[in-house]
Formats: sequence, C-alpha cells, structure tokens
Amino acid sequence: MIRYKLSLAARVQHLVDVDIHLTDLSTDAVDLVMPAWTPGSYLLREYARHVQNFRAEAHGQPVSWSKVEKGRWRIAVQGRSLSVHYQVYANELSVRTSHADATHAHLMPAATCMYLEGAKDERVQIDVEPPVGWTVATGLPCLSAGEPWPGPGAATFMAESYDQLVDSPFEIGTHRTLAFAVDGRPHRIVVWGRGNEDDQRLVADTQRIVEAERDFWGGLPYDDYTFFLLLGGKTASGGLEHRNSTSLFVPRFIFRPAKNYERYLSLVSHEFFHTWNVKRLRAAGLGPFDYTQETYTPLLWAMEGVTEYYTDLLLCRAGLFSSQRYLERLADDILMQQATPGRQLQSLSCSSFDSWIKFYRPDENTVNTGISYYLKGALVALVLDLDIRQRTNNVHSLDHVMSYLYEQYPLGGPGMPPDAYQQAIQQVAGIDASDFFDRYINGTDEVPFSEYLAAAGIVLEWSFKDRQHDGDEPRPTLGIRIRSDNGQFKVANVLSDGPAARSGLAAEDELIALDDFRIADEGTLYERLRDRQPGETVTMTVFRREMLMRIAVTLGTPQHDGLKLVLRPDVTEAQRALRADWLRQHDTG
Repeated sequence: MIRYKLSLAARVQHLVDVDIHLTDLSTDAVDLVMPAWTPGSYLLREYARHVQNFRAEAHGQPVSWSKVEKGRWRIAVQGRSLSVHYQVYANELSVRTSHADATHAHLMPAATCMYLEGAKDERVQIDVEPPVGWTVATGLPCLSAGEPWPGPGAATFMAESYDQLVDSPFEIGTHRTLAFAVDGRPHRIVVWGRGNEDDQRLVADTQRIVEAERDFWGGLPYDDYTFFLLLGGKTASGGLEHRNSTSLFVPRFIFRPAKNYERYLSLVSHEFFHTWNVKRLRAAGLGPFDYTQETYTPLLWAMEGVTEYYTDLLLCRAGLFSSQRYLERLADDILMQQATPGRQLQSLSCSSFDSWIKFYRPDENTVNTGISYYLKGALVALVLDLDIRQRTNNVHSLDHVMSYLYEQYPLGGPGMPPDAYQQAIQQVAGIDASDFFDRYINGTDEVPFSEYLAAAGIVLEWSFKDRQHDGDEPRPTLGIRIRSDNGQFKVANVLSDGPAARSGLAAEDELIALDDFRIADEGTLYERLRDRQPGETVTMTVFRREMLMRIAVTLGTPQHDGLKLVLRPDVTEAQRALRADWLRQHDTG
C-alpha cells in the first residue's frame, strides 16, 4: 500500500509538506523517484530541483538513504514498512508546476509526489490536510465525503495508479465553484482569483463547449469533470489537459472585451477536446509514461495540431463564433504561418519529434529554423479535412476519420503508430493520402491554401495593412522583427530570408537611426521606411554590445501582411453544401 499525505503548514514560504508511507515491503532497499516532466508539456523541467529536507524513518527511527541520480533517492528498508518526508518548494505559478502561498495551492502531482520504483501500477491513497476553512478540489474520487466532491476540511482520495494521480491536479483554497450538468454528469468550474469574469456567462458558454464536443465525439467518457480556472496577471498563459479535468491559467481581465474573451473560449475548447484526443486517443509512447526521460513521437501535430484545428471550428459550430469571425481567425493563422521562414526547413513530423529541444526552448533564431506543430498542424488538418470532403463529394470528412481512430485505438490498448492517420483515411474515405503526408506533414512543401479553400467557395485576399491611403505604395522591408526593452528599441529576430540577414544586422542590436535620423519606436521606423523604395540602400545605426555600428542594408520587397478569407456568393451547389456541412452555421451563404 502506498499512501501520501499533503499538507500546507509552510505555505507562506511556498513549501508543500509531503509524507509517503509504504507498507508490505519485501526488499532490502527501495527507490523513490521524482519525475522530470509532466505529460502534455514536453520539456524536462527537473522537478527534483525543488525537493528539500528529505528524510526517512521506520518505526520512529531514522533509516539510511542516498541520492543515486538527480531525481532518485535510494532508501534502506528495515522491516516491512517505511515513512518518508520531504518538502517541495512551490513558487512557480503555471499549469505545469506547483504553486503554494497564503491564498491557495495548485499542486501538480508530477511536480510534488515521488513514486515508488516498480509500483506505478499500484493503487495509491492521498490524504490532504488543508488549512482551516480551505477546500480540496481534484478529479480523483473522494473516499471521505459524499460524491462527487468534498466540502471544506481534510479529505482522502484514491487513484488506481500513479499515472492517474499524475493526471489529477489539486486546487486547495477558498476558491469559488460554479456548477452545471451535461447528460446528468456534474461539471464544475473551480475559480481561484478575481477579475472581470461573468459567472453566468462562464457557465453558459462552457456548457455549450462541452455539449458541442460531446456531440462531435458521441458521448462523454467520464463521470464528472473539473475546469480549474486560475486568474493571474497580464502574462498569465497556458492550459494543460487531464483525464477528467484541465488547468487553465489566464489573465484576470481576459473576459472583456470580446477579442480577449475569444482567447479564453479557445483555451477551454482546446483543453477540453484533449479529453478525447490525447487522454484517450493517443500516440504510441504517450502512456504509460517514463517520467525520467523524454518520450518521443512524430505525432504531436495530430495530438496538438488537430486539436487546435477543432478548437475554433467547434466554437463556430456551437455558435460561440460566427462563421465570419472564424474565418478571420483562420486568416490570422495562415498569415502567421506564411511569415515563418522555418516552414521551409522543418516538417511537422520533425517539429513533433524535436519538441523537447525546440518548441519549449525558443530563441531568436527559432522563427528561421522551426515551426509550431500547433499552428501548422491545425492548418494542415484544415486542408486535409477540405481535401477529404472534396474528393468524396462531402460524404466523408476528417470528423469521420477522428471517430474511426477513436474506436480503433481505445484507452488501455496500444497507441497510434506514425501512419495511423493515413491508414484511417484509406479505410474511412478510400483515399490514398501518402502524397499529402509526404509533402505537407513529413515534408516542407508550401501548402496551397487557395486551392483547398476553393472547395468551400472561399477566396484568399492578400493585402498590405500599412497603407494609409488607397494607392499608397507599401513600405519596403528590412526583414526584422522588433521589440521594446526597457526603453531601448531592439531587433528581436532577423528573418533568414530577408535583407537584414544578408547585411549583418543581428538580434539584440539596439536600433538608433536610419540614414542618421533617430528611430524612437516602431512608428518612426515605419515612417522612415515609407520614404524609401525596395532596392534602395539605407544605413542603420545600432548599438551592439555597447559599440556603435553603421550597417548598410538594401531594402527588400514588401511581403503581404494582411489576409482576408472571403465567402464567395457565386458558388456551386457542391461548394455550398460542403461549406454548410463544414461550418454548420446559417450565415455561410
């Protein structure tokens, strides 16, 4: 039997006390291991670095132990039982780490609870002792109170395995709980913090998302579900999916105006879609987990990118986005992808495989060498869906492929192999998708968005947003991205396909002047560029490592920075039918 106790006596010092009691031991020594990462976030975060004050005892007497690896403690066994105590420093507020202070604790079990080597499949019990007046919320079943969720005070929970424990974060505090039911199954939004949220709207819109995604998949795969909503500062960002819950970390004032609220709705839709795609339908290797090292897969584009595609599409189908707004957001995504030089170097499958060393560790050159498997994965899922619909006269779609995969790879069985999608498309739609996958998923061919979107009667209209008046020439380009840093105007990225790269401008250069005229901010830079023509050479004055430099740059031809997706009114019946079935809104024409 493995029993954990979590307590928060030192929460104001950001410390979580963890006690582990082991019984029925039969070896001379045991290993306790602290995970290095948590599923859903593909970066070694080395949680062992936050462990302190480790000790072990048996029958009230200290026993010897040694640390044999960065996250592994080896403890001598004297008898058949053992008790271990340690503290975790928890002062990083995110959906991937643990955080504790005077107001609450949000505990990620992978960042908090060690596991007994060789016993991850064993049932575990978790006793939580909160401060007076605090309530414990988690997706695990509670043994000490009425179902489904306990009230204030100490509570005991059970997990069928360590994997299930890791998949069940804890929110402990004086949070608010907003409840609703879908198909008779209880759902709750556990809110920590305050902002400009509207509780009634939160419940109504979240329920619509749950219902839309239930309809897509054909049912709810859990008995109850918890949305942990953590409200933070302006930089708060992130979501992480779990078996029957999700952690959402957003700015406290994200709920108005409408464009900010869209970001929140998209986050909820994305993380909830993972309830099926990732937590049940998963790539081979993504469970059961080795928490000590990387788990590689070329299918993160399917896990995250396909999820991202359906994120906004299902919001559109649920009526939370109009079809026009959905297309506007889609246009922004295409524009962002096409502005990334790395799309010519890194494939989706390689981006997936290298997530451990690239996606979660961006630098100033990432834009030139890599892509986001979220962004391009979503766009490739879009054109794949439209391609299947067009080639089968809208009889089949990616929706049907997802349903087939969900049936073929149930939870508990082997995960999807790398070619699972190709096989499923062949089985469902009778289409050989090998060329598509070779070009756009395993290769770096440009995706012909116009060709695929034409199937739904949608036209791409490219433009230059910086024109102040009709007839103005768009400004030429330096081929850089810029940022403000403590009053300094700096180069954030030098695009590898632009003139600045050829001329020697570098990331972190502080921009001072163009042709001896001061550059104070982005606006003055663009004003100076509007006076020039592509092919002209200008002199950029910069500070680099505190040395003044003058660099000649030959300006490049501007690239489109505006895009609209337009629903054509003069479409064929086939295009109209495809569009209607795809978006499922009355305003699709």
